[in-house]
Parts: sequence; C-alpha cells; structure tokens
Amino acid sequence: MIVTLETSKEEFTKMEWRAAEAALTCHANVEKMSAEGYKPSDTLKNIIKWGHESVLEHINLSFHVKPLSRACLQELARHRHISLSVESTRHTLKEQIKSDKIIFVFHEKWDKELKIIIAKYLETLCDYVRNNPDVPNDFLKYALPECVCTNLVMTVNVRELRHIIKVRNHPAALEEFQVLSRQLYEVVPDEFKYLLENCLYEGKKENE
Repeated sequence: MIVTLETSKEEFTKMEWRAAEAALTCHANVEKMSAEGYKPSDTLKNIIKWGHESVLEHINLSFHVKPLSRACLQELARHRHISLSVESTRHTLKEQIKSDKIIFVFHEKWDKELKIIIAKYLETLCDYVRNNPDVPNDFLKYALPECVCTNLVMTVNVRELRHIIKVRNHPAALEEFQVLSRQLYEVVPDEFKYLLENCLYEGKKENE
C-alpha cells in the first residue's frame, strides 16, 4: 500500500491559520494573531487539549491511496465527513484483467487451503472474462471478492482524520486498516503532526 499526501505544505499552512482564526473568532480574540511571534499551532494545540475540535474541520487534506482492498474500502466508507473518488470496476475491470494488472490481497493469516480456493476462483473468473468479452462489467463486478484492490483519492478534515486514526489504528481493527491509518499519520509533515496528537494506539499489539 502506498499513501501520499496531495495537499502541499503551503496549502496546509494557509488552512492552519484559517483554523486558528476560526478558533479565536469564537472568543472575539482574532487580534491576537497579529501579535509578534504568534503561532497558530499554539492556538490549535490548546483547542485539541480542551476537546473543542470542530475548528479542525477547516483543515482538509487529500490523500492518494493505492492499492487498497475492497474489504478495507468498505470499512473506510463507513466514516463520515470524507470524500472518496474510487477507481471504477465498471470502467476498468476488463482492461485490468486483459493486461494482468488486476491486484488481489491475500490475507497472511489465511491457511493454505483457503488461499488455493480463492486463487482458483480468481483464476476462473479472469479466464471467464477473457473468454466472454461481451459480458457487461455491471454483471461482472458482482462476482468480485473483497480481496480485489482498487485505487482512490480521499479528502478528509483533520477532525475526522483524528477519529479515523484513533479507532482504526487499534489492534481490534482490520489489519489492513491499521496499516492505512498508520500511513495516513506518517505522510503528514512533521511540523503539522501535533494536529494528530494522541491518536496513535500506544498499547500492546496482539501476541506481544
């Protein structure tokens, strides 16, 4: 899985100031921003400390994620306040199969028998698509198992991003989602990571 942040540092900085201005507006204290040495991060750190995170919705980040299983996509789509643009199987499935570019995720904890079952099914499905080029993608997509991968662009505000990382970096979450949430955190520039403070799970993982 590769996760990249599409939002530039310049854009991030502008939104950081906007969020700080929004926070200070609530207390009619916007003039504080013109003081020498003022840092918007100081305001936002206090906001996070106090739990008044609604102003973080003024900071929207866009990520490119590839590849991601449709199983993980299903769980990602359950979150609110995110915008997803996902590579369409209706328009790309046949071409992916013809060019052998279709990607699957085999769970590392599957036993040998299950891996063989899934592999044979996928091989049979791909052969069917190659031999029946006129079958509509609308029909074929219903036959796809959730281990088939896709690519997507996600835009999310920092308040929701904090929530996603908190609940999906926990060992009880889908393992692939744990990886995704960790990478969403990692690609945020270090100078802005304070916005995701206390979001990563710090307890013990399973089998530790």
